[in-house]
Amino acid sequence: MKWGPVIDAELARDPLPIIDPRDWQDKPVPARDWLVDGLIPLRVVTLKGGDGGTGKTLAALQLAIAMSLKRDWFGKKVMPGPVLIFTAEDEADELHRRFAAVLAQEGRQFRDLEGVTLVPMAGLDAVLASQNPSGGISTTAQFDKLRKLVEQLNPRLVVIDPAADVFGGEENARAQVRQFMQKLNKLALDNDCAVLLLAHPSLSGLTSGRGTSGSTAWSNSARSRLYLEMDKDDPDRRVLRVMKANHGRVGAEITLRWNDGVFVLDQGGDRAADSLANRAADDVFMNVFWKMTSVGVRFSHKRTSATYAPKEIAKHPNAKGYSKDRMAQAMQRLLEAGTLKIEEQGPPSRRYEYLVAVVN
Repeated sequence: MKWGPVIDAELARDPLPIIDPRDWQDKPVPARDWLVDGLIPLRVVTLKGGDGGTGKTLAALQLAIAMSLKRDWFGKKVMPGPVLIFTAEDEADELHRRFAAVLAQEGRQFRDLEGVTLVPMAGLDAVLASQNPSGGISTTAQFDKLRKLVEQLNPRLVVIDPAADVFGGEENARAQVRQFMQKLNKLALDNDCAVLLLAHPSLSGLTSGRGTSGSTAWSNSARSRLYLEMDKDDPDRRVLRVMKANHGRVGAEITLRWNDGVFVLDQGGDRAADSLANRAADDVFMNVFWKMTSVGVRFSHKRTSATYAPKEIAKHPNAKGYSKDRMAQAMQRLLEAGTLKIEEQGPPSRRYEYLVAVVN
């Protein structure tokens, strides 16, 4: 078989995009477009990871609202415009509640939103691509519907949540993952928008702190990767980290604080916020302290003791996720404030110390 005519016919039907860089001489260098300055570039896929319960979906909803209201997003400039959210996790009522909380924080109403379209797929078939007989990945009818909707609405941002529910292939199969990410990248490029794909990290991704999941192709195929992580010492604090940035700086962080159903920018130096956070930790310490001492448990203030109070209190179901170190800080504040004191007991040859609460 002569391949020359076949290849020529194929090239005529579908030519390769060939560029001679000399043609760029004296032409202005195109500026890079950002949906979120330094974090989410336009016309590519950004992968945003976070363990269940950290609030990655909430942060994405707040981005959608910021774009609609032409507001900053956690101190970052955003490109205003329409947003399409395709979510397989939240039903309509949950989205209603979440949007209500964010709008209340902003002092706005639902009627103020413009250009936000929600596609709640919880309980429905949300798979956008699945494995085909040849072992590759093919898009589904749902993907075609989503693509048509994107073409009609012309959003600046498409949020897809989560990867585990929309990808029907093997998450550890590099070729399949790469094909799927290429299809999402094409969706972004063809429609001049950004695609934000939300994903849960694997156990190893959680342990390492990198927030990765499955094949490295997930991260390698994304042009930007963000990771929302809970602060182990403060359950209301989150850190949004830039883990990969082909077009920006890796390592940038935004510190957030959960407040009344929404995330707000944690200013760090805000003494009122620090005081409020410390008081919440102190309250947790004392609540558990009272519960356990009321049934005869005695705590020590010494780290080497088997009854070291911060360690034992942090393990209690009512500790609300506070770590041993955070409880140690609370114990020190309570001792300095006189809420707790150290008492001694026992014969002179076998004295031991333990913590008691000072009753006012």
